[in-house]
Amino acid sequence: MAWSQLMNYLVVEAHYVRDYVLWLRFKDGTAGEIDLGPALRGPVFEPLKSLDAFREFFVHPEFETLSWPNGADLAPEFLHDNVTPANPPTSRDRQYAEIATSRDGVALSGGSHEVPLLRRRPLADDVPEISRFFGIVIAMYYDDHGQPHFHARSGGQEVSVEIESLLVRGEFTGTGLRLVLDWAELHQPELRENWERARRGLPLLPIEPLR
Repeated sequence: MAWSQLMNYLVVEAHYVRDYVLWLRFKDGTAGEIDLGPALRGPVFEPLKSLDAFREFFVHPEFETLSWPNGADLAPEFLHDNVTPANPPTSRDRQYAEIATSRDGVALSGGSHEVPLLRRRPLADDVPEISRFFGIVIAMYYDDHGQPHFHARSGGQEVSVEIESLLVRGEFTGTGLRLVLDWAELHQPELRENWERARRGLPLLPIEPLR
């Protein structure tokens, strides 16, 4: 998948509809509803079968996809590929009980005073990260697909790196990319293990940072 296409799949707005159904809007303008009930499998996602826990979803301010306080998250391309087109909510749509946005806590679509806003969680509590060094965050998404890979983000830039080939999609300026690749080469076995854990819905294991 081209990096520019992946960037268009980022989530910018999310609303609760009913049960395990959310309404999502993506960076490329695609919008619709998605039933996440079938995706709630494995130890990380099982707690979200409680609707109270499920409704704590938010759009991660850094990784721009659906996340939950327990560290669960879903790959934006998975979400984009599985939405059913639906009209956006309005202030009269009482069914949209919660709103999450990827911005500064202001709802991106109008809502009544009765609609509570789900504000961004502190970064350290919700990033699905497995390492952090020199201002670079390394993470993997649950339910990501394609070749085994991880994501690295720093200063508003992001790359994805295939674990086996170290093929890079995206761009880092300066020495950031070299640091990421040096780290990945040192920790390929741990990265493979975390990829398998993510596929099974298990908590991800931290990996020693580059020093």
